[in-house]
Amino acid sequence: MMWRWICTYFYIAISALLKVVVGLFLLRICSQQRWHRITLWALISIVTTYNLFFLFLAIFACRPVDYQWTGYNPVPTSGKCNGALLATIPSYISVVITVLADWILPLLPASLVWKARMEMRKKISVYAVLALGSMYVYTLVDSPSLSITRSCQVTDDS
Repeated sequence: MMWRWICTYFYIAISALLKVVVGLFLLRICSQQRWHRITLWALISIVTTYNLFFLFLAIFACRPVDYQWTGYNPVPTSGKCNGALLATIPSYISVVITVLADWILPLLPASLVWKARMEMRKKISVYAVLALGSMYVYTLVDSPSLSITRSCQVTDDS
């Protein structure tokens, strides 16, 4: 169980880092229009800030921290976890931010492709590649962040 929780923390950090890196890359590509830059900087700021908060909340959801995985032991251990509401609401906010970022990040370069001088067939194929990349990310909506919600509901002592 300990490794499952540690992997959850890494998932939250790597997921945020991936979105920030893609956003910074798109800043180099989509720098012609002001609204692209504003959108990307806002997205990078929101994703970074919220995921740092969410990572902190996930790590310190139980006191002591190791109660997150020792709470399942057959031998009783003492500890307390945050209430289910404090786990549920931030998890759903995280999912909303993730889905919005996963829609915005591929749509910005798609707006550049729309204005490019190329055949409609090639434009459609580029859109399809962007859409496939996005759909891969959408399959992660039932992410480990939601498993934090389920586990805290199980071990909630309040």
